[in-house]
Amino acid sequence: MMLIKSLTVASLLVGVNSVALAEDDLMSILEGKTSTAQAQFVESEEVAKLKKAVNPSSAEQNIFFQFLVEKNYEKALFQWSQAFNQSAFQMTETGKALEAFLNYKNGLKLTGVENLLAISNPEKIDATVISLWKENLNDKDPVWGMAQVTWNPYWTQVFGQAAEMAVVLQKSYVTEDIAALTELIKKTPVDSKERNILQWQLVLNLGIKGDASKAAQVLAHLMKAKNNPIDKDLMTLTAGRLLYQNGFLDASLKYYEKITKKSDYWFQAQEEMAWAYMRKGEPQNAMALTKTLTYPHFKGWVGIESYLLSSFTSLKVCDYTGVLATMKSIKGQFGEHLVALEKLSADPHQPAVANLMKALAQGPVGTAKLGKDAHLLPSVASRDEVLNLLVKRHQYMNQEADLAEKLYARSLTFGNLQGQFETLKNQVKTRADMTQGAGYQRVQELAKAELEDSKQVMQRLRIVEVEMIQQVDSASKFIKHAGAVETKKGSTGASGKYAMSFANDKEIWFDELSNFKVDVKKGCAKDSVKE
Repeated sequence: MMLIKSLTVASLLVGVNSVALAEDDLMSILEGKTSTAQAQFVESEEVAKLKKAVNPSSAEQNIFFQFLVEKNYEKALFQWSQAFNQSAFQMTETGKALEAFLNYKNGLKLTGVENLLAISNPEKIDATVISLWKENLNDKDPVWGMAQVTWNPYWTQVFGQAAEMAVVLQKSYVTEDIAALTELIKKTPVDSKERNILQWQLVLNLGIKGDASKAAQVLAHLMKAKNNPIDKDLMTLTAGRLLYQNGFLDASLKYYEKITKKSDYWFQAQEEMAWAYMRKGEPQNAMALTKTLTYPHFKGWVGIESYLLSSFTSLKVCDYTGVLATMKSIKGQFGEHLVALEKLSADPHQPAVANLMKALAQGPVGTAKLGKDAHLLPSVASRDEVLNLLVKRHQYMNQEADLAEKLYARSLTFGNLQGQFETLKNQVKTRADMTQGAGYQRVQELAKAELEDSKQVMQRLRIVEVEMIQQVDSASKFIKHAGAVETKKGSTGASGKYAMSFANDKEIWFDELSNFKVDVKKGCAKDSVKE
């Protein structure tokens, strides 16, 4: 009994004076063996080196390393606070990296990786901990595409360029310096997904800055590249836009025509084709396209600018009845949409937004899948890259929040108090909620932007209306002073053989759309007729 008490007192004294016995030596003494005898368990080389570097100085730290040797990472995480809280080791780069590793191994991957990458001087982390990370995390892990941190070049030599690109590509480089973007492209492997994404952003960047020639060169290469994640129709549409912006109208039309009705970009291509025809001085061809775009059943699929274009083409051929009819239809087609945008601008927490986010969490979402909600949302919401990333990040963090909740529940059964796990659980949940909030905010931003664009279109529609009144007034004055009647002949909507209609509800087959033909006879021509 006295021996046991003596050993207990001795152990406490050793702890107080931070003089630790190696575990194998202590076991050897208890078992009556020499100090050179092997321990009854086998440490991995990395853990042995780490243990030597840390030099555990308390029973709690020895317990921690026992769990680490056994690869019982959950218990090691639970033991961490008892072993190292408020210790000098916890505040070192190695201590921070090791704690982050334990979070990662317990399913809190994003928390662990972000904490690791946030270390300001990573080169000071002990090589043993770096080895643990490299053994357990490769450059293909989806967590890289979720981590919001400033990338330190040190990590490239640890985890590779693919990991670096996954982190940095969460940022848009469309408005960045072209030289810096070009250098970033050089760091990526040829025909890699990452290089193609950066080249696409370079195309957009060059287009915005007016260098259409270089943009076209990069785009031509990109359209032939392997492992290209950019939508083929989107690239084709962009090629048409580059040609249109530089006045190559016939060439732009050929690209727009390549986009089929199956594409989500078909309506946009049709609208831009119509504008090309207008610039060519062929309003009859533009009008043929706007008959499709203004088809009433496409509510939620077509933007208000298509109706501006329809009014404009009617004005050009002096079809004033058509101008008024198009303007009159706008309220029925877009009234509900504009009201919805107003609501979203004030408060984005609307049922349609919640439905959109649920759908995006499952994968890409087209207009058809949105159904009636399409008319209650910003037109570009389902394809917005920022919103898609926020939804994925929220989904990822929600999973971590659930894991943190379970960890907290299991930590309550562990021997020591685990208050920090409640804090961790709350922090992860808060971040998940903040990410979701950022998604709603993004929808709000898109709604405000579209609402502003719609107001500008409405102002331009008023200009068309004023122009129409002036044209009619000019015709009246001509009659009054010239003594002649000015007749303006024009027929719109003369359809070809493909414009089939149902007798009961006047619906047109979707396959027949975009095949309208319009004959304009002497549009806005002047005939002097004696009274």
